[in-house]
Amino acid sequence: MEMKELLDGLASILGIDSLAVIDGEAAIDIDGMAVLMTEPQRDVLLVSGLVGDPPPEGCEAFCNLMLDANAGFFDNAACTLARNPESGSYMLMKRFDEKSLDPEMFAKELAAFADALAEWRDALESFRPVAAAAAEMERSESAARLPSDGIIEA
Repeated sequence: MEMKELLDGLASILGIDSLAVIDGEAAIDIDGMAVLMTEPQRDVLLVSGLVGDPPPEGCEAFCNLMLDANAGFFDNAACTLARNPESGSYMLMKRFDEKSLDPEMFAKELAAFADALAEWRDALESFRPVAAAAAEMERSESAARLPSDGIIEA
């Protein structure tokens, strides 16, 4: 099935008029996440979504988590996690053989993709509070110190 037919069928299932295909690309918003569908070559459909920018701390740990997920295809709906070489942002991508898809199957695959994308976005955000938590801990440790004479006034 060609991309245009597939997207027309998807639009029908979603109850919208149509999905615009411009230069072989279409985008859809799923729960506030932009999901891009492209046809990089004939009979191939690539679905991608932005996971986010690298965290300031824990970047190596997050990259290791992504590599583990790619190696075992766990927690990623059989998608691939990658880093966009141009922007440096992390992406989730899935490649489909258009010939094997129908609109109903694609709608289910797209829902699974969106779920995986949301989980990876949450996972990335869980790496961001590291610096804030360390600063908060330092503040609380300095506030909890006893006076030098060891006497606490009430």
